[in-house]
Amino acid sequence: MKLAFRSRALLLMVGLVGQGLASCDDGIDGATASCRVYCDKLEMCDDGTDLDGCEKICTAQLVRSQAYLESRAQCASKLSCNVFAGEVSTMGEDRCASGERCELNDCTGDELARAKPTNDQQSYCSRAVTKLNACDRSLEPAVLSTHCLDVVPTLSDGYLQEVQVCIESDCAQVLGCLKRAADRFNTDLSLYPDPVVFD
Repeated sequence: MKLAFRSRALLLMVGLVGQGLASCDDGIDGATASCRVYCDKLEMCDDGTDLDGCEKICTAQLVRSQAYLESRAQCASKLSCNVFAGEVSTMGEDRCASGERCELNDCTGDELARAKPTNDQQSYCSRAVTKLNACDRSLEPAVLSTHCLDVVPTLSDGYLQEVQVCIESDCAQVLGCLKRAADRFNTDLSLYPDPVVFD
């Protein structure tokens, strides 16, 4: 499964995390260490690696959680050079297109999935599903809940808190708010599948 695109609909549900959810640790020191491991492996595998550029891009990103970065670094260390260097650019950026299966993304998703959802995560996803269904009754609560618990550990507290404001908006304002949040965080992650119209 490709984590970044695994459930576009579910990324909308990351908005209520500020109400007690503590699944992510976005400490700068931790991110720097994880990014160094990740980029060092890439440099070992590819002589053309821009090590400084790789670390700069990795540590500067605002969307991914510390747990995600750590899992990705662990997976990079496990993969062969042929596989790893073939799936990322010389700056360490993902080169897999939407929907493609890539071993780095699959491994990262598997690592994160091994952690049992916390009570906070379960409570959060329950509230998020309730909100979404208030806006769109065609959404399936069980499917949304499952994917919500899957997505929460991958996103940073800062991004989750930003999206919280969107989720708490009136239904008619949610989609536009989410698109603006994605622009501010410079992410191409789709926060809700198009076309969607909340009645």
